[in-house]
Amino acid sequence: MKMRSRRNILVTLLRIALGAGLLVLLFSQAHPANIREVFHVTTAHWPWLLLGTLLTLAGLCAGAIRWKTILAAQGIRLGAWKVFEVFFIGQFFNAFMLGACGGDVARAYLVMRETNSRKTETAATVFLDRAVGLFVVIAFCCVMIVFRIPLFLDHQGTRGPGLLMILFLVLAVLGFFALFRRNRFEHWSFFQYIETTRLGPLIRKAYDTFYLYRQNHRHMGMTFALSLLNLAFLTLACWAFGKSLLIPAGLIDYFTLFPIITVMAAVPLTPGSLGVREGFFVTLFQALGVGSSQSILLSLLVYAAGTVWSLAGGIVFLIWTVREGRPVTEEIRAVKNSL
Repeated sequence: MKMRSRRNILVTLLRIALGAGLLVLLFSQAHPANIREVFHVTTAHWPWLLLGTLLTLAGLCAGAIRWKTILAAQGIRLGAWKVFEVFFIGQFFNAFMLGACGGDVARAYLVMRETNSRKTETAATVFLDRAVGLFVVIAFCCVMIVFRIPLFLDHQGTRGPGLLMILFLVLAVLGFFALFRRNRFEHWSFFQYIETTRLGPLIRKAYDTFYLYRQNHRHMGMTFALSLLNLAFLTLACWAFGKSLLIPAGLIDYFTLFPIITVMAAVPLTPGSLGVREGFFVTLFQALGVGSSQSILLSLLVYAAGTVWSLAGGIVFLIWTVREGRPVTEEIRAVKNSL
């Protein structure tokens, strides 16, 4: 246990170092005077900053409702307000708990405790929430790539990410086909072998849970629609921040590039994808003639808005622990032990 804890700390420190290094590298390529000038411009246009922050909240709320829909499809009944509380607590854990104790673990644990539901079914709802949301974004990216094909053919910086989105879509479709197809355990030798292992019953239970969701077409349709709404609000938030920076890009440009950045930043190479996300903003928005100073600050504004609502999730978590009569440290320890 101690060895695993040390390894987690080491990995976390390496991720922090990587993120810091990438940020230093990006800022070194932008002239300090340009960054100061862009910063003064955006503070002068604070109403756009406020709008972007509120649109970020709207996007997160759409994500919370999507998860509630998935919980309902699994027969896990939790009140709307309670779902919002747990969802934003998860945002807080994602942003500020840098070890293995992430927001997904916190969400699964708190729902299990509130509803007395089983661990596998609850964890499956969190996984499905992530998977469906990511699949919708990837599919949307590919639609926009086809619609804006010259932008991806004429610029080297957009060509690679565009090809990756198409590859991700193919892999995602294959993954969903394998996950939601009936009788995988009966007809595929690979799954038959897995079922003989010690983890077999657990994997079988998770598989049955996923398939149950596939059969509920109404909930699945709502989940996809809410995923699009989540993406739309977050993209509009990015657009509002861009307006505060006087970035000369149209709304369609944001709907083309921001979803790609969202997918690429989903890989947790650094805490909060700091450095990675900024690099993709610089690379992709360069195709629109946007300077690196504006792109970096745009990315940081997007991150800051999410952090604001993650801090709000921290306040919700404090209220939760007071209501439950448990110390904060004990609650965090309980979440860690649920892994």
